[in-house]
Amino acid sequence: MSNKVDFESPVLIGFSFEKTITLSEEEISTFATLSGDFNPLHHNEDIAKASRFGGIIASGPQSSALFMGTIATYLAPGYLVMGMRIEGEFRAPIKPNLELQIRWVAKTVIPKPKLNGYIVANEGGIYHEDQKLFWGIETCLIVKE
Repeated sequence: MSNKVDFESPVLIGFSFEKTITLSEEEISTFATLSGDFNPLHHNEDIAKASRFGGIIASGPQSSALFMGTIATYLAPGYLVMGMRIEGEFRAPIKPNLELQIRWVAKTVIPKPKLNGYIVANEGGIYHEDQKLFWGIETCLIVKE
């Protein structure tokens, strides 16, 4: 077993990326249905309007999945990116038809020779304009394909 990783890290500390998305009411309802979440806040406009949120909101799993999915896609294209840990905090509801920005920045990059890869810790959030709707930290392992 080697005491070093046999490739250069594709990520450096401070590397950041962003993805812009907009969720429709239909996308919110479809995701909730597929994940078995039948909370009316994700499906029924009349009930959701009467809630403290004032309308349909995305489910927690949908927000988390969109947040995590950007890591696998944008952190190190051409490499395998495997999640190891995630922690998130919902700060405000994610509503339909808003332009949302998912932003990440790499905070640490640690070579892991035993796994022939790099452990990368990232921090980010989902924003609408300058309001942080979701905050999270994530740790993943990056290896060659």
